Amino acid sequence: MKMLAIGLMCAGCLLAQEGGESTTFRGMVRLNRAPVSNEVLKVKLPRPTERQLSNGIKLLVLESNRTPSITLTIQIPASPLRDPEGMPGVADATASMMMMGTTTRSARKLAEDLAGIGAQLSIGGGGGRGGAGGGGTSTITLSSLPEYFDQSLAILTDVLLHPAFPADEFAKWKARQQGAIEQASTQPAALSSEVLMKVLYPNDARQFTRITGASLEKITRDGLIDFYKKYYVPSGQWAGIVGAISPRDAVARLDKALGAWKGGPVARLSLPIEAPIAEKRVYLVSRPGSVQTEITLANRAIDRNSPDYIACMVMNQVLGNGPAARLFRIIREEKGYTYGVSSGFTATKYMAQFTSSMSVRTEVTEPALADLLKEFREIREVTVPKEELEGAKRAMAASFAVGLENPANVLARWMQQREFGLPDDYWDTYTEKIAAITAADVQRVARKYVPYDNVQIVAVGDGAKIGELLKKFGPVTSGLPAGR
Repeated sequence: MKMLAIGLMCAGCLLAQEGGESTTFRGMVRLNRAPVSNEVLKVKLPRPTERQLSNGIKLLVLESNRTPSITLTIQIPASPLRDPEGMPGVADATASMMMMGTTTRSARKLAEDLAGIGAQLSIGGGGGRGGAGGGGTSTITLSSLPEYFDQSLAILTDVLLHPAFPADEFAKWKARQQGAIEQASTQPAALSSEVLMKVLYPNDARQFTRITGASLEKITRDGLIDFYKKYYVPSGQWAGIVGAISPRDAVARLDKALGAWKGGPVARLSLPIEAPIAEKRVYLVSRPGSVQTEITLANRAIDRNSPDYIACMVMNQVLGNGPAARLFRIIREEKGYTYGVSSGFTATKYMAQFTSSMSVRTEVTEPALADLLKEFREIREVTVPKEELEGAKRAMAASFAVGLENPANVLARWMQQREFGLPDDYWDTYTEKIAAITAADVQRVARKYVPYDNVQIVAVGDGAKIGELLKKFGPVTSGLPAGR
């Protein structure tokens, strides 16, 4: 890990301040400035070892003694994007029920056995379409102390190969979901997300953000078993292991534990990324009596393999990522419209959108929305000042380098590199690529991906009070447009 240590020292250089003239730009005064140098931005990641298990799983092994644990992550094709048509929630339900017991262990026994050796096992149905599910995979994660790793692997094998899907636990799960559905139907952020995804992805499973009452009625125990048999298989995805274990031992122990776990191949998803929506529109979800308006601005944008990805990350660091960004400084601090506002890109294999959200008092809905759009226009039309741009790039580079102090984060970077087919030196040159982004690059991608004339606006609030004023920002539709 020597080269990584050098990178972290460099990150410290980036964060260290030296005396200098104060610098002022929109909403911020900087009294001191850190030095910038392409040389100090260099970071070299430790290389994992690539192996293949007997059941076809492609494995990355990152041996490290920096943490007293071993963590195994396995990707599987059990994504929420594979939910049966019109039945969101099957993938999430299957993931939940996998942890509710095996043919030899009850849910309580499973929890006790894991707790008894200090191990953690989680199975993710995707965590929403913008996360792991948005990449077309879900994950199984196991973390254990080295001395108990074989025991924890045995528990994982039992869960993977012998899930019981107990009927009584399934009934309890459905009852809990009914309550969650009722609660989500009253939450402005949940309603906004539901409308937005139907606007951006109206024709396939990406439009669903959660289980619905209608789909809950259709979900059956047999349906979950069928989903498990189809998608809880090793089917060409990656697995990674990090911690105090050698590549040789990792392969031997995983082959012994998981050799009987076979299956696949599973066909790849076919969900193309369409061009941004061309026409501006406002979607109003009325909540009579609401004292706040949940506002979301968005449109389709880039996937992870876009050549504009890094430039977009730098641009968004200036615009809406963190307390030094314009949206926080202007919309929150200077204007006082909201406690929190940000923007960002969702960029996976199948999800590609730019989104900015905030919750404001009903009476400031109009000026808050107008000022948010003003910031969109500003980043598109006005060249970013040099000091503001350099500060954003320093923050990105330092955050990246400091994050690599955790070996699990290093392995996650390499798994992402394999998953998306990024160049072998992608992470070694990542900070250099950040440093190379110019103000012209920022303006170019802002004009291309920050929506303004074609912005899609979702407003959840008191329709009687905000309905008319929203017409100033574009044609208003209550709920979803016809046919979606």
